[in-house]
Amino acid sequence: MKIKFTLFKQFMVIMGLLTLITLAGCLEDEPQPNDEDEINLEAAFSFSPETPKIGDEINLDANASFDASNTGFEILWELTEVPEESESALTNATSIETNFTPDKTGEYTVMLTLTTDDGEVTDSETQVITVMPGGYVELSGAIDSDRVLENINEEDASLVDYLVIGNVNVSARLTIEPGVNIHFQEDRSLSITSSGTLVAEGTETDSIIFTSANEAGETHWKGLYIASASSENSLKYVQLNYAGNSEINFSGTNYKAGIGVESSGKVAIENSSFMNNSGYAVYIDDDGGELASFTNNHLEANENGVAIWVNEVEALDATSTFVNNSSSDVEIFSSTIDESVETTWNGLSSGSAYTVSGNLAIQGTLTINEGARFQMEEDVMISVTGALIAQGSESNQVEFTTADVNQGLLWKGIYVNSADGRNQLDHVAFSYAGNSEMDFSGVNHMAGLGLDANGKMSITNCVFSNNQGYAVYVDDDGGQLETFTANTFTDNMRAVGLPANEVDALDEASTFTNNANADVEIFASTYEENKTTSWPNLAENATYRVSGNVYIVGDVTIDPGASFELDENVIIDVSGSISAVGTASDHIVFTSSNVSGGLLWKGIYISSASNLNEFDYVDVSYAGNSEMDFDGTNHKAAIGIESSGKVSVTNSSISDNDDYGLYIDNDGGQIENFANNSFSGNSKAIGLPADELDAIDGNTTFSNNSFAEVEVFGSTLADTKTVIWNALAGDAFYRVTGNLNLNGTVTVAPGASFEMDEDVQLEIFGAFIAEGTDTDRITFTTSNVDGGLHWKGFFFQSANSQNKLDYVEVSYGGKSEHDFDGANFAANVGVNAGAQLSITNSSISNSSSYGVFSIGTINNIIGATANNTFTSNVDGNSF
Repeated sequence: MKIKFTLFKQFMVIMGLLTLITLAGCLEDEPQPNDEDEINLEAAFSFSPETPKIGDEINLDANASFDASNTGFEILWELTEVPEESESALTNATSIETNFTPDKTGEYTVMLTLTTDDGEVTDSETQVITVMPGGYVELSGAIDSDRVLENINEEDASLVDYLVIGNVNVSARLTIEPGVNIHFQEDRSLSITSSGTLVAEGTETDSIIFTSANEAGETHWKGLYIASASSENSLKYVQLNYAGNSEINFSGTNYKAGIGVESSGKVAIENSSFMNNSGYAVYIDDDGGELASFTNNHLEANENGVAIWVNEVEALDATSTFVNNSSSDVEIFSSTIDESVETTWNGLSSGSAYTVSGNLAIQGTLTINEGARFQMEEDVMISVTGALIAQGSESNQVEFTTADVNQGLLWKGIYVNSADGRNQLDHVAFSYAGNSEMDFSGVNHMAGLGLDANGKMSITNCVFSNNQGYAVYVDDDGGQLETFTANTFTDNMRAVGLPANEVDALDEASTFTNNANADVEIFASTYEENKTTSWPNLAENATYRVSGNVYIVGDVTIDPGASFELDENVIIDVSGSISAVGTASDHIVFTSSNVSGGLLWKGIYISSASNLNEFDYVDVSYAGNSEMDFDGTNHKAAIGIESSGKVSVTNSSISDNDDYGLYIDNDGGQIENFANNSFSGNSKAIGLPADELDAIDGNTTFSNNSFAEVEVFGSTLADTKTVIWNALAGDAFYRVTGNLNLNGTVTVAPGASFEMDEDVQLEIFGAFIAEGTDTDRITFTTSNVDGGLHWKGFFFQSANSQNKLDYVEVSYGGKSEHDFDGANFAANVGVNAGAQLSITNSSISNSSSYGVFSIGTINNIIGATANNTFTSNVDGNSF
């Protein structure tokens, strides 16, 4: 039979609007034609009664079906499945309304099919109708006196004992006996009010059942609502299925739930199962709902398992099972553990996880047992101002991670602002945190674990991976790492960020792999005066990244093998002491964090005279970004020693630094020990005053330092000093850039070579003994022969009988006149009145004036026994 339906008035209004829109569209340029209208059918039907019995007429009504195109359609009803031996049939298979009468209990599957007149388009809907046997009692309305629901059909457990056809409100004691089977019509509920009590206690062999009257049709009842705080409220050996049709009205937010425990409610749930519930199988309101116990339960195929607040999580046991719950096993929503509360959370069975959907505040004491897994929703944070003790094991870690790795969502992290000595993370896995910045006392940062100024934590045997910002961040206003041992950091943006005061807490066993920006970042901070600790070598070539200026006021020791990469223009400022002692096989390294980008750090500045200041087997490179603020002239340097500073440098490599590799301020900086170093690729290898020149050894090597190997700047050698100026290794030379006043006693070793800047003078008031050999001559010459520049020359003022130039070459002096007692003259070597000098076996050449000019006492320098050579001196060889 063909059925033609008329459109409703509303549909005509919609079509009118669509027509207007279409007409408006026609005004646009080049409209696209639509050759045929889309045909849209939607099959839908209802049935009554909701819970039929054998012999009840079941009415089917397809008036809810929809034909958007008004083209007309044909109807076909079918009973596609019926109980075995049923002979039930439809009265009319093609009418808009029809019916059938069931003759057997069980499920009847009804299919409605719509087909357009031309047969081109079809749509269908299928529903399952459950026909119940008789013999049950219907329930609805109030139960206001004590009542026991007995097992009516005790002989046949499959039969329904009670059918809830209307909402039931219990204000008395309701006891449900073992084996009772209660079915609920759609959206019906059982509510235990504040004055009621529910005791539903089955047995292992006789469960109590709460379920839908039409499980096969997946029709849901509303659920069990408990607002009573009675300590007798109990569900044991209960099966609760197919609830959650609509939201329960809680004091807080409303939710769908199989069992909903109100803020005033309390219940014990043991040995029970929850299946196929929408919303939550069990919901505990966060305004105070209580779980007296939750033991040996099974939750399967629910939308969510349990929803709970922090104070009640401890009721959950480690043996209840969770299987295929689509959204979460146990959801912990935003809530607070109060200061006076001490609670313990168990690991759920078989790797099931807690889903944390809102921020948690731990003001009391929380202990987390091994195996507990937490999946954190986006930007959720756990804030600890009480105590957090998360203790897993090697085989059963505690885990904190994101609730959705596939979507790339990150949680916020764990924030600790408590100095409680019990705070501990042991065998904990942290991943995918750092969604947004934490609010620290200092600068705000993203972190997996953030320790604020008042925070303290022990971290042992933990794994941190795939965190944004920092995996672990310790605030520089006072955050503390109590213990840090055998942790693993992989694929984080930065592994650890901490102030200088906390670096000593790190160990050599923790490993760092593929952390994008830093393994351990030391940010701008001060290593305090009362600290005397060591900074360890990180495992497997991991490095420290120093991102801000570090002030060493205490006494720090750097362990062999430690490697530091410093950001642009960062300085390490030492007013306490620094002892960086590596080994031949384990050098300590200080270098730039971006060598390939050509960035330079500032250097190490030492203003303390501590005997502990030492660099042994240390590599320092790519420093000298900007000048250090010395008491004297400011300069750039990799290692800068202030006038009050002192340092030993041995067996070390100083390379590729702008300006000086090592700079000693001429107002008093000191080199304690200096031996067996190498300087390469610097602008100036060493710069120092005359007082410290004797510290430079003959074994240190110099290569490719563009301006000078050892620069001696204008300075005075104290009259208390008796020193030896060594010959530098290879072809290295001293470059003297300013006048030297030598009041003490200087011995120049054979082979030493000095290049003097323009018009520089060496003025001798003490003793000057330059005694080379035939094969190792001492040389004093200009620093720029090719440029034709001349230095001033020697000017001897002292009558010391030790003054000697033997096997010495002096050339290209005589730039300007020496200040003689009488008339002034220029000369490579000038000897004033009252002064004394011996010159033998030497070469005096290329003076722009005299070779030697003396009004003092000298030997017969031009005699054969003196064995001197004079060449190309403009005004004469001697006077």
